[in-house]
Amino acid sequence: MSSVNVLGIGSGTGEMDLQMLCKIQEKHPGVHINIDIVEPSADHIALFKDHVKKSQNLENVTFNWHQMTSLEFEKQIKEKHEEKTWDFIHMIEVLYYINNFEETIQFFHQHLEENGKMLIILISGNSGWAYLRKKYETSLPINNDIMKALTTHQVKDVLEKIGLKCQHYDLPSVTDITKCFTSGSQQGELLLDFVTHASNFSKTAPPDYKAEIMQFLQQPECSTIKDNQILFNSDLGAIIVEP
Repeated sequence: MSSVNVLGIGSGTGEMDLQMLCKIQEKHPGVHINIDIVEPSADHIALFKDHVKKSQNLENVTFNWHQMTSLEFEKQIKEKHEEKTWDFIHMIEVLYYINNFEETIQFFHQHLEENGKMLIILISGNSGWAYLRKKYETSLPINNDIMKALTTHQVKDVLEKIGLKCQHYDLPSVTDITKCFTSGSQQGELLLDFVTHASNFSKTAPPDYKAEIMQFLQQPECSTIKDNQILFNSDLGAIIVEP
């Protein structure tokens, strides 16, 4: 292999990209790596570039920066009639922000090399978030014009429906939300905002509704209670899509 071509969609500030880059280098020592980064935030790209400057062993790596959305990048490829393909395409916690994720996956799948892989990471359908969203999807701000309530189970179902081969892996993770139940805890209030995706949830939610949410967060579907700690199931899921 003379080179490895990588595409990152919504790479943010690049911490995950650089970790994956190390793994690619380990598997293909000495091979040149071309990386296309698609990220709409100029601030995120600036931080990504800063991380690159501080990283070592990047002599054989070329970064190509595209400050635009996934949809804009697709449009650019179509308008230029580019035949470019990638060996590895990743979309890490980005499909929430794409209106038609099915079309996006299909488009980039067409640009996978013959033995390439596409990695999609999202909230797991087995996570506490999935159960919370399912029960309170009409009352919590978890499905709006900016962010869609989407899990790996939904994506996997769509991929199978359109005939794309894929494998699914859960990535176990827990978040200690014990302080959410400590009155007056600022950290607890921020954690509650994080879990519910609602700003100032503790102060703005009606008391009865807040009590119902707090009770649900302690149910086995959402959390495990161990040694007086309430551990929220924040599992992610990884989907590997084959060519």
